[in-house]
Amino acid sequence: MVDRVPHWWPAPTADGVLLDRGLSARFQEEGWWSPALIAGLALVLALLVWWLTRQALSGRPRWVVLPQTGPVLRRRVWERAMTTQVAASDDVTRARVRLVGRPLRAVVTVVVEPEARPAQVVRSVAGIIAEARDSGGLRSLSADVRVRVTSRRERRTR
Repeated sequence: MVDRVPHWWPAPTADGVLLDRGLSARFQEEGWWSPALIAGLALVLALLVWWLTRQALSGRPRWVVLPQTGPVLRRRVWERAMTTQVAASDDVTRARVRLVGRPLRAVVTVVVEPEARPAQVVRSVAGIIAEARDSGGLRSLSADVRVRVTSRRERRTR
């Protein structure tokens, strides 16, 4: 059997325990031992609860309930459908749509060709957002549209 502990670590006996009664009694005689143990465990518990709440609250809701029709729709599916539509527009190189917040808001990032007209791209994105709002039965679906231009510069090779 291969030892999984360092060679300098004292080998446990067959009937050995992690903390024997003598050592436990010595620690309990110290005035600081019990409060330090309780404080340490309380700190670990508080950090664990904080971490778990951060994990639970960090993500945005995964589902969108459509108000008029009643079905539940996954946000990612809706985002992908809108991204596909925006990316299919003229002069668009790349696109990304995210649905965030309450009330629902679309954050659209569009990368266009240098010769593209941003006003036309924004109009087509606005049409897609309006279509998504109407198909979802939402009263309003505001959008933040960010338009970037691809660089035609050639990358330097080192």
